[in-house]
Amino acid sequence: MSTASTTATTFLTPPTTTTYQLYRISLLAMTLALGYLAKAFRRSKYAAKQAQDDLLVLRKAIESKDSEMASLHRSVETMKEDTRDRVGVMEREVEDLQGRLRDAEGELAGVQERRRELEAALMQRDGEMGELMEDKTRLVTEHQGVLGILSDRTADLKDAQARLRGGDDRLTDQAVLVLVQALNTKIKETAALLADAFEFEEKKEEDRRSSVDSEEMVEVHERATEILGHEMVEILRTTDHHGDPALVRLAFQSGMIEYARWMSASWFFEDPEDEQLLADIYQRVRMSQDQIAAGRWRAVTHTHVQELINGEPELSDYFIDAFVNVLLTAGFRSSSAALHAIVGERFGATISALVRLALGLNKAIGTEVTACELKALSATPGVQYEPATMIDVVDGAVQHGETVLCTCELGLSRADKIDGVWTRNILLKPKVVLPSGLEELLAQGESTPTKTKPQ
Repeated sequence: MSTASTTATTFLTPPTTTTYQLYRISLLAMTLALGYLAKAFRRSKYAAKQAQDDLLVLRKAIESKDSEMASLHRSVETMKEDTRDRVGVMEREVEDLQGRLRDAEGELAGVQERRRELEAALMQRDGEMGELMEDKTRLVTEHQGVLGILSDRTADLKDAQARLRGGDDRLTDQAVLVLVQALNTKIKETAALLADAFEFEEKKEEDRRSSVDSEEMVEVHERATEILGHEMVEILRTTDHHGDPALVRLAFQSGMIEYARWMSASWFFEDPEDEQLLADIYQRVRMSQDQIAAGRWRAVTHTHVQELINGEPELSDYFIDAFVNVLLTAGFRSSSAALHAIVGERFGATISALVRLALGLNKAIGTEVTACELKALSATPGVQYEPATMIDVVDGAVQHGETVLCTCELGLSRADKIDGVWTRNILLKPKVVLPSGLEELLAQGESTPTKTKPQ
């Protein structure tokens, strides 16, 4: 039964004790219920207010969080922009570093290649160094040998100096002078012999005026000029030698004089540069040493240098060339090759005797006289005539400033070094021909071994 129906029943029926009690209990229950409900209502209202307050707090908290979120969002955007800028800078830096890395790698490759080259070069240098060390060892050994030879030569030199101080030269300057005179006689005889052996055709007027020469003749004239000089060559070319070879004989004589003088002074008759080198060395020796030491050095050097020549020096060809060039320049009609063969065949023995005399003079001057310096003399064509050092073969009136046409006889000079000072004496003056005396010389009509003067 419900409470409402119970209450209504109570009002309709007279109350009884039990009923009353029940009523009171019900009323109390209702009062309690209403109190509970009022209390619950109050609680719910307070809870609602509390929830409303909590909601307000939550809203404020949400708004604060939203503000923080917006601020964070803005910070994130700013950081994104900064990051993008920094990333761009870093990307550019990375690209730059990558480029530099590539360059460095290229340089490294070049350095490595260079290192390999240097290592190869170093290995090559090591090999060369080994060879140089071997060469050094060999040179040291050779040097020791040279020192031994030098010691022996020094002892020889001291012995030679002792002998020289005692006047132990093999030849005297007077003996050498006799050799020069014998060579002059042989040259004169040979010139006459050759001049009489060739017949010249008479030169026509057009031949005298002709100035056009073949290539062979141009070369012949150049060679003749080197020995005889320009003036003598022109006289030979323009003079008619038919029936009178006197001028040809003089040209032969002059050419042989120049070659004989060169042979008498030569060290070993070969390369002119080597000849000049030895001459320069000897000049230094002469300047720094006394005559005994310098003369011995000359003698020893002459001997050993000429031992280096392979076989006999071909000196006859020089004289044959001189004869052929004189004949062709004078107008003898033949070829150079044919004349070489003729002269070599017909006059080989005579020329060989001439060479032996020249070599004998070379040995005497170079090795057998050491107490002084001897030198064969001739006058170069074209130099001014000097009576103090040469003699005119005609002994006529000499014009002022006249020059030498040619030399027809060798002379001889002697030089001595006394207290460091050189003195020079002419033992035999060379005989020369001057242009002013040429006509008189040719008019004398000197006899030759094959011809006699007309009576």
